[in-house]
Amino acid sequence: MRNQNWETTMSTRIRRRTCGAFLIGLAPASMLAACSSGGGAEGAKSVRMLVNITDNLTQERWDALVAPFAEKTGIEVKIEGPTGQSVAESFPTLLASGTAPDVIQSILPSADTAPELLDLTDYAWASGTPMADLYSTGGAINVVGVGMQSQSLMYYNADLFAQAGITAPPTTWDEFDAALAALAAAGVGKPLGFAGDWATGVQAQQVWHPQQNITTPGWQQAVADGSSTLGDQFQPLFERITGWIEAGYTTADDIAIDSTTQEANFIAGDVGIYPMGSWFSTTLAASPPTFEVGIFSPPVENAADAPGPMGATLAFPYMVWQGSANVDAAAQLVEYLVSDEAAIAAQAEMDFFIREGPDTSSGNEYAAQVQEVTEQAPSFVVPGNQTVGDYALPVDGFNPKLTELVQGLWQGRTPTEVASDLTTWYEAEKQS
Repeated sequence: MRNQNWETTMSTRIRRRTCGAFLIGLAPASMLAACSSGGGAEGAKSVRMLVNITDNLTQERWDALVAPFAEKTGIEVKIEGPTGQSVAESFPTLLASGTAPDVIQSILPSADTAPELLDLTDYAWASGTPMADLYSTGGAINVVGVGMQSQSLMYYNADLFAQAGITAPPTTWDEFDAALAALAAAGVGKPLGFAGDWATGVQAQQVWHPQQNITTPGWQQAVADGSSTLGDQFQPLFERITGWIEAGYTTADDIAIDSTTQEANFIAGDVGIYPMGSWFSTTLAASPPTFEVGIFSPPVENAADAPGPMGATLAFPYMVWQGSANVDAAAQLVEYLVSDEAAIAAQAEMDFFIREGPDTSSGNEYAAQVQEVTEQAPSFVVPGNQTVGDYALPVDGFNPKLTELVQGLWQGRTPTEVASDLTTWYEAEKQS
């Protein structure tokens, strides 16, 4: 198993400075200048930030986001997209070549990259950021975010529900199966919309988060200490998915369709229920359907437990490379991004998330529904892809492996076979 006590290996860590718990946007320029001279070159005035570039997270919007910070501080921010297919692929490559960026956005620490990241624990503002406790390792913080993106959400076509005689969103598995049967009987071609590529495994987890964390709270620790297995944790879900496949509620065609196309199918009115994270609300707002959209939390076994714990991920995660020559300027930029109210609002418009306190829905009716469902959750839990932190599996690559294996259910593999393969993969990775 890889050594995750990375904080003990950082004897060469660059000396940290605490710039105080103030909002960059409200701080006088003299304070900012006083905080920008550590880590390397005296008075560093340039910071490189590696970010995820997508249809909504465009280069132009990133440049606009950091422009007020640059104007206020005099620190130039250079926005860079991935050199490979993704930030996750690019960052390790840049590290190996000695050309790592000062700030890294969109990914979480891994066992391999964590030793290269600045420990933000001594920065007074870091502990007050969303989900800092859930993403810390032994109390040490090396990634911070702007808010929380809810994962456990079921978007549904309320018009199709009404046509099928479904009067309320299901809260239990029995009610959920009954709703799918009613949609199919009403002639809905896709009662349940799974998608292919990366989405299959993510959607499977989204559906399962509430029940899984009721059955086994802190299930990652149970797997890590050997009191449970990954197969045990997910076989009940695999059995439910197999039942939906056998009933025709989802077909092999679904996992041959990318998520963008399946989302378009939902917007066109062809899908009854579509599991997806809170970011889908931004897509809906950009292309509002002609029908009413509703959102509910995934079902659980017993109605008394509904709604279950909400699967959630850190929105806009930011990390600082500890080897940066501009480490204090980089830390200032991250503080601005996660603390300044205008910066928070701008990022919420780029990709919706929830932040305790400010309303980040920006008039988006779908985002407002997400916020309402999220606020009803009794607790928040992290998904299985986290690999560093106190709530983590001690292996890398869980999401792509789960996706690969769970797609086999649509190809005729049994839940027992898929569960067994998942456990076997985990045991092999744990020993690597």
